[in-house]
Amino acid sequence: MREIRDRFLKDLIRLAVGPQISWRASAHARLESRDFPARMQDVVDRLSVDARAYAPSPIFVLSAGWRSGSTMLQRMIMANNPDLLIWGEPFDLANVHDNMANQFRAFTQDWPPESYFLAMPDGTNLSDSWVANLYPDMQQLLAAHRHFYDTLFAATATRAGRSRWGLKEVRLTIDNARYFRALYPQCKILLLYRNPFDAYRSYRRWRMGVFRRWPDRFVATPRAFGRNWAELTRGFLDGHRTVDALLIRYEDLDDAPQIDRLSEYLGWTVPRSSQVRRIRDRTTDQGPASPREDRLPVADRLLIEWTTRRVRRDAGYGSTRPTAAA
Repeated sequence: MREIRDRFLKDLIRLAVGPQISWRASAHARLESRDFPARMQDVVDRLSVDARAYAPSPIFVLSAGWRSGSTMLQRMIMANNPDLLIWGEPFDLANVHDNMANQFRAFTQDWPPESYFLAMPDGTNLSDSWVANLYPDMQQLLAAHRHFYDTLFAATATRAGRSRWGLKEVRLTIDNARYFRALYPQCKILLLYRNPFDAYRSYRRWRMGVFRRWPDRFVATPRAFGRNWAELTRGFLDGHRTVDALLIRYEDLDDAPQIDRLSEYLGWTVPRSSQVRRIRDRTTDQGPASPREDRLPVADRLLIEWTTRRVRRDAGYGSTRPTAAA
């Protein structure tokens, strides 16, 4: 009787959650999908030499969250280059870039199998072939992704009289930078971050939260802000060399040697931040901060300290005190 009961329970569990092989396969798939650098490299390794070479060189400005000087840097880059249009966070709630890049998380050296790709002589009767799994080749998939960006951003910039284009974003990770590098081998990538205490002090004056990812990831607390800053900044610090990106601190936007380095990377002279007229967004600007608003409450400061402590020192911010006015 006991054996019958145990077998029944085992069968019930198996029917409810599936066989063990399914658990293992699911766990392995999740593990592989998280290793985006490897997945992107698996895609690139399958491409022909011609498919890897692509001449356009857009500029991607990625910031570690909000209130980090990304708009200032965007304007600095365009100041002395009338041929350049840097788009500002286009269609942010649509998660455009994540949805595009995440398509490549499934690719490995073994999937899709080579037998799935269409490789048949002209005139082949496909009705006599196994076509249950029939894919365009990898070159066409990458070309389709490039065509999306070229059509939406490059062609529209051209109609606006600009021969070069780029994007400024505040939500994207180092994995997004890897995706952009695969699409555009000649692109320029700038990774910007700011002291998290100063960035949050400015952010909290909005008195609202912003979606990091719509509709399920909202940044409305100091803890959420600090964790977001730490995630993005850690990725920038650890991965900038792998994507041939230039790492920039907000506090260095008015430093002549650092701006010279930026100018050399881009190929034209970029002005320092103090040489660019400041423009405020009237929809969110609330004027100069009062002394009270300029101070972080103790609880907020402690939460920022706790969530960013492991990354902050590596980013060059050893002090827990704000370093610059918001």
